Amino acid sequence: MKKYGVVVAVACLAALLVTGVAAAKQITVGFIATNFSAEAQARVANAFEKMAKEKNWDVKMLNSTGSIETQSNQLENLYQMKVDAVVMAMAHPLEIRPALDKVLSANIPVITIDSGYVEGVVADITADNFAMGAKASTFLMDSIGGQGNIVVIKFEKHYGTRRRGKVLDVVLSEYPGVKVLAEYSVVATKRFMDDTRAAMETYVTRFGDQIDGVWCAFDQLAYVAGDVLQERGIKAVVVGTDGNQETMRRIGAGQMSATVAQPFEAMAEKAVELVQAIAAEGKSIEEATGGRKIFYMDAPLVDKTSLPE
Repeated sequence: MKKYGVVVAVACLAALLVTGVAAAKQITVGFIATNFSAEAQARVANAFEKMAKEKNWDVKMLNSTGSIETQSNQLENLYQMKVDAVVMAMAHPLEIRPALDKVLSANIPVITIDSGYVEGVVADITADNFAMGAKASTFLMDSIGGQGNIVVIKFEKHYGTRRRGKVLDVVLSEYPGVKVLAEYSVVATKRFMDDTRAAMETYVTRFGDQIDGVWCAFDQLAYVAGDVLQERGIKAVVVGTDGNQETMRRIGAGQMSATVAQPFEAMAEKAVELVQAIAAEGKSIEEATGGRKIFYMDAPLVDKTSLPE
C-alpha cells in the first residue's frame, strides 16, 4: 500500500511538471499593420505590443508600408515561423487571400482589426464605418447650414474609409444646396500626407474662400487640410474620423471642427483577449467569440463641446 502511494505521488508530481512546462510555453504572435505611418494604425500597434509584452508573449511587429505584396510576404513568413496566432490591423485580407488561406490551413488563428470580416478568420474588431461616415457627414452638413461648397478627400483602398465615403455620397444626395468643388482620392504610399497637401494647396489656390467645408476620410488628412486653410487665412469646417490625441488638440485650438473618435486601444485589447483565450488557454473559436464574427466598438462624435478631459 505504501509503495502504491509513492507511485501515485510520483505520477502526480510528473503531471504537475508537465502542466508547468505547458503553462510556461511562450506564445508567439505575429502582428501586421498596413502602414505604421498612419496614426490610427500606430495607435493599434503600440497598444497591442504593450499588452502582449505584459503577458510575456513573443510578438513580431510587422509594417507593410502600404504594400500589398509586402503584406502577403509577411503573412507567408509568419506561416513559416509557425506562430501561435496572427493579428492584422487595417489589412487587406481579400487581396492576400492565398497567403491567408495557407495560414488558416495550418490552424493558426487570425484576428483582424478594422479590416473587414472574411471567411476563416476568428473575427474582425472594428467600429461601424457606415455609422461613422453618417456622423461626420451630417455634422458637416449641419455646420454649413445645408448650403455651400465643400472639398472631399477620400481613401478608397481601405474598406472602412471607402464605406464612410459612400455614406457621404448618400448624405449629399439629400442636400442639393451643397456643391462638391473637388474630390481627391488618397493613394496609399509613404508620401500620402505630402501628396494630400499638394492636392489641397491646389484646391485652395483655385477656389480660395469659396470653400465652406472639408470632409476627410480620416483625421491625418484633416490635419493637412486644416493647415493649408489656416496658412491661407481661410475659415472652413473640417471634419475627420479617428480621434487621435493630436486631433483633440486641434479641435480645442479651432484647427479642426469635429472627429468621430475610434477606440483603437480598446480594439487592440479585444484582440489580445481573443489571442489569450484561443492560443494561450486553448479555447475553441466558438467559445472565445460566442459565435460572433464582428465585434463593433462604439465611436462617438467629438467637437469642441464634447472634448474629453
